[in-house]
Amino acid sequence: MLTREKKQQILESFKEVLPKANLLVFVNFFGLDVAAIRELRGRINSKHGEDAKLTVVKNSLLSIALNEIGYQEAHYEKFLKGPTAVFYSLSGDPVDALRTLVNFAKEKRLENFFKGGFIEHQPFNADQVADLANLPTKKELYAMLVGRIQGPIYGLVFALNDVMRKLVYVLSAIEEKKKSENVGGV
Repeated sequence: MLTREKKQQILESFKEVLPKANLLVFVNFFGLDVAAIRELRGRINSKHGEDAKLTVVKNSLLSIALNEIGYQEAHYEKFLKGPTAVFYSLSGDPVDALRTLVNFAKEKRLENFFKGGFIEHQPFNADQVADLANLPTKKELYAMLVGRIQGPIYGLVFALNDVMRKLVYVLSAIEEKKKSENVGGV
């Protein structure tokens, strides 16, 4: 049983960390043994370092923390039923962090693992997790954007080069013609 001081310490810790999170995911850890939770935490740590964390916490403490930092209870109350762990990512790409959880759930064949959460402070439910994980990451979006911007620029460069090449061919042909006229006319 947690002492009042320990509960207050946990609450203060969440109130400090959760407002900075760009991703909060509530998961059902019922049926997961300690080894599986340890494995998931290891994957999270190796892929995301200190920027992401999975924490098992009492629903009542998590509810108080979320309420006190401004989340609307209507958006999260349904997630805080039964055994709950909260995964949060503080920086980096939220989609990439979510993929870590989705891949783990697929490998372990975990049904009803996801309860829902918040991405960039916007709520999502368990049914939307797979769709969100399939979105491109920010890096992938930037690469697509750069590709879209470069495409027309490269097209313009090739078109201008083609015009210049044709001009050179025409000038070369005119030069050859003049040379042949000068040679034939002398």
